[in-house]
Amino acid sequence: MTKTMHRIILAASIVFFAFVPGYSAEIDDSTVFIDAFNAFQQRDYLLAIEKCDQLNQVFPDSPLRDVTLLLAARASLKSGDNERAAKSIALFSTEFPESSLKTSVEESLKALASRRQKGEVLAADKTLQNAALKVSSDRLARERAAELKREMERAAKAKAEQERLARIKLEEENREKERVLAEKIAKESINVAITLHEGAEPFPVGGNGSLPVEFSNRGKNGEEFLLTVTAVKEYDAVLAGVGKPDERVTRLQLAAGETFKGAVVFRMPAEMVDSHRSVIMIKAVSVKFNDVVFQKETVVVSSAPLIRAVAKLAKQKVAPGEKLHYRLTVLNAGSMTARNLTVRLRLPPQIVFLGTPDVRFKQGPNGTLDFNIDQIEMGKLEEINLDVKVREGSSVGQELRGHVEVVNNSLQRKDIFTASADVVQAQ
Repeated sequence: MTKTMHRIILAASIVFFAFVPGYSAEIDDSTVFIDAFNAFQQRDYLLAIEKCDQLNQVFPDSPLRDVTLLLAARASLKSGDNERAAKSIALFSTEFPESSLKTSVEESLKALASRRQKGEVLAADKTLQNAALKVSSDRLARERAAELKREMERAAKAKAEQERLARIKLEEENREKERVLAEKIAKESINVAITLHEGAEPFPVGGNGSLPVEFSNRGKNGEEFLLTVTAVKEYDAVLAGVGKPDERVTRLQLAAGETFKGAVVFRMPAEMVDSHRSVIMIKAVSVKFNDVVFQKETVVVSSAPLIRAVAKLAKQKVAPGEKLHYRLTVLNAGSMTARNLTVRLRLPPQIVFLGTPDVRFKQGPNGTLDFNIDQIEMGKLEEINLDVKVREGSSVGQELRGHVEVVNNSLQRKDIFTASADVVQAQ
């Protein structure tokens, strides 16, 4: 589907919503985002793109814009629209340069954005590709021929020098050759296979993780190795024996044909964002020869809640003394259920809280309204509706803007969101 078609469908949708009685009051950015998110989960990428466009055009100042741009980039990539994917991820990087979500961006999206920034046209052109391939092949052939010629010249010079040295000091050279050959054979005889099993699923933040690992000595002799685990410092990753997570293994003696089974034990930090990717590497260094190194690495991915909050009055323009509803929506766009949440809402000073019909709350120490949410599953949201009133003396044209603080008590994480702006108008 072309960009023009996307715009036509989106424009038609907006017009339809505007003329359906009562519907325009129901649509909001959090609902549209959840539609887009769930469409992506169901692999309906064009629908996800359409919903992202609708959200960005109807709610350009939405606090969901960062995750919307990221979702649009992923959906565009999945649907094959590389140009759009690159543009969306570039907008995300430009508008949210400090976003913690940058660590979750796929390498393929980063590559597309980089190519587009350099002015490269992303649409495939088979003729140009074939032509470029031929030019590249020809160049590589010429370079290989030149390198072969240089190698032959170097080999000829080396041979001449070796013959000269042989005539002067034949015995010494022979002894050195024997020593080098013996060391080479000894190094080549060392062979350890490292099998590091990757995690089948992302690891929940705030919990422990374990990756089974095996070291098999496939050489003919017994060998000893120094073992290290390289990972992000906060992971506290160590190598332990099977069933002994507290026993750190740093040195390993293996007989010929022997296999050691262990595990890389680590903790996924609570502060990691959803889908954070990090490399864990296992390295075995021969005690005899420190330049004989065997290593294996894998990528571990975090699973975490991704909370967003949207707070707004039932309409953007209000009058002094007017009674209306105030809606607080908390949604989870992560891959892990959010549990034990405390939501603190600070209303604008021009808004008087009248009550809430069916939700329990506490009055916070600084005038906040505190609500408890037991859990929000992935792709779900919770709504809290309040009855409020605009103060009689509120000035016309004054902007009303509160803020929301969401505390994840289970993970000891806190996110703060600015509420949508509303304006006081004359009665």
